[in-house]
Amino acid sequence: MIEKLEIPPKYRYERKFTIANSSKAQVLHSIKNHPAFFRPIFQPRQINNIYLDDQKLSFFKNNRIGISKRKKIRVRWYGSLFGRTSNPKLEYKLKDGLLGDKWMFDLPEFIIEPGFAHRSLLEVFAGATLPSPVIEDLHPLRPTLLNAYHRSYFLSADGKFRITLDDSMAYYRFDYPRAHFMAVHRTPNDFIVELKYLPDEDKLAKEVASKFPFRMDKSSKYVNGIIAGKGFR
Repeated sequence: MIEKLEIPPKYRYERKFTIANSSKAQVLHSIKNHPAFFRPIFQPRQINNIYLDDQKLSFFKNNRIGISKRKKIRVRWYGSLFGRTSNPKLEYKLKDGLLGDKWMFDLPEFIIEPGFAHRSLLEVFAGATLPSPVIEDLHPLRPTLLNAYHRSYFLSADGKFRITLDDSMAYYRFDYPRAHFMAVHRTPNDFIVELKYLPDEDKLAKEVASKFPFRMDKSSKYVNGIIAGKGFR
């Protein structure tokens, strides 16, 4: 299916650090005082995602057990979580070990409001100009999680390494009996830092990563959200 698309790969590494029960001031201090001289770039913004998976939650399970080649599929937009979306995209996150690639496809604007359901998303896809393999790939999938978080961006002085800092994360379970997003789980004191760089910089990246007082892991917001959702009431 999706393998039929001939899209040139743009691989990069994404190394993640999870910081729990801390303060944003403490995390920012560690980033801004790193020897690589990370400085803010772009304006911070809110990121919103609707994640898709099959009925068996295969993407979720593949991530948890550490399958090397795996993917995540989501709808992403920036700004307000609810109301009319602006410039939404269908995104494929493709992983091969620690290397990642991203494919993006334009979607028409839509409105997130009470009653937004699987059929609402199908209407969005129907209104887009998506390649046939993507349409085929989406057919067995359904929305499983809605999440939102605040992201800040930083770049090293040499321009080789980017840092993103995610905070104020909120997860909404998708409720199938009533076919809409409901019940929110928030983690206001948890943070995710990602170090992003091209493959040629992997050797130097290990030294850069070692200077952070954070624990490196394979944290996934999708996995975290699905696990949190199991405790929703």
